[in-house]
Amino acid sequence: MKTRRTLSATLSILGLILAIAGPLLPGGDRLVRIDLPDEGHVTDLALGSDASVLAGTQAGEVWRFRDGLWEPDRVDSDDQPITALIGDPDSNPFGTASGLKNPPAASPPLKGRVTSLLQTERGLLVGTDNGVQIQTGTGWDQPGPPVNVYSLHQQVRGDQRYLHAGTVDGGAYSTTLEDMSRAWQANSDGLPEGTNLFCFADTSGGILLAGTSRGIYWQSEPGEHWHALHSVLADQRILSLYPAPHGEPGTQRLWIGTDRGLFALDFTEQGAGLATEGSLIAADAPAGEPRYGISWIVPTDDGLMISAGSVYQYGPTHIRGWYWISLVGIALIVLGGWLMPQRKA
Repeated sequence: MKTRRTLSATLSILGLILAIAGPLLPGGDRLVRIDLPDEGHVTDLALGSDASVLAGTQAGEVWRFRDGLWEPDRVDSDDQPITALIGDPDSNPFGTASGLKNPPAASPPLKGRVTSLLQTERGLLVGTDNGVQIQTGTGWDQPGPPVNVYSLHQQVRGDQRYLHAGTVDGGAYSTTLEDMSRAWQANSDGLPEGTNLFCFADTSGGILLAGTSRGIYWQSEPGEHWHALHSVLADQRILSLYPAPHGEPGTQRLWIGTDRGLFALDFTEQGAGLATEGSLIAADAPAGEPRYGISWIVPTDDGLMISAGSVYQYGPTHIRGWYWISLVGIALIVLGGWLMPQRKA
């Protein structure tokens, strides 16, 4: 009788431990899809207020992800695809396939497809398929050249601010913040001819990174020669970049969004250059995911959120099959209760 009671108690305690431990056991970092309620195709991703993440869609909607839930934001997009977000759409300009919505005060409407937005201390910059439009006191100025702009970026290098435009088929064009109203200069020495430039990023030391249709390149100073970061990436479209400190002091991890998934590459800054460390790391993801190229990478408190048609979260997850551990625990609790000797009346 005593042995049976001991066995019953042991099984019940072990079962309780397993039932509780199942959802708590770490399963490593991996991509997890977080579908929008309407399963809309995501066209843009940006940080919103209150630690939220905004997702614009092909249907002209904006959804806000906060506290693990999606909620719709009211926007007047004329049912046009959302193409550029720089913050909450009720208090910031946002771009659509037909023009700029919620423009700055006293600025006239800006028609045509908006490809990117950049807010600077000297005004708003709008990327279009006919060049960069710059906000002035009473309208818009187009300094030229009339190139098909895909992305805009402000680089902080020491005390200077540089502005860069990535283009379709034309590489990069650049200027300084002070000279942004003058014609922007070609800045493509070292880039493959006719390359598409999809994104930019700054290292912690201010070195410029560029994601192109033929790999990643870096430039020590604006206007100088571009250098390929790693040969293994030369045949890939690099759609998004996000560098962050990682591991040993001085080491940074570059998160890379491509047509083939999410990757990471560690590097260090050595003087005015960059040196990679180790090999390219592929982020763990479910089979067949993501289904499209990764166009945006946004950092959050829980890791990273990316857009690739759908929205995905990359960070710590439960161990795969954790529910089986909990189910075994529940079964042991039931078995332990069944084995418990019944007291005689």
